[in-house]
Amino acid sequence: MNDGVLIVQGKEIKLPYPAVQALDYQGLIVVRVDPEVGQIFNRNVFALDANGGVKWQITESPHGTEVDKPYTYITISEDNQLIAGNWNGVDYAVTLDDGSITPISFIK
Repeated sequence: MNDGVLIVQGKEIKLPYPAVQALDYQGLIVVRVDPEVGQIFNRNVFALDANGGVKWQITESPHGTEVDKPYTYITISEDNQLIAGNWNGVDYAVTLDDGSITPISFIK
């Protein structure tokens, strides 16, 4: 990443907003983008293949009453699961095949 731009194998990858976090995980590049202030973009995590092609975009969180509830971080857990933490205080395990989510904890 360079100033919010993701570069894969020398080529700039076009994402809807600047990249703020990227993880190399099980053959995928998992990227979290940061929507502009005032923009609602709740599916702000993508998985890219080794060539930079988008494999999936994360499922929107069904929890919480807020309309604006983007993911605020991605991490790999101690038991090697991809975790996406959401603005609404819920951590989700993310399925690598399709970006679907399963709630695993509530932290607010």
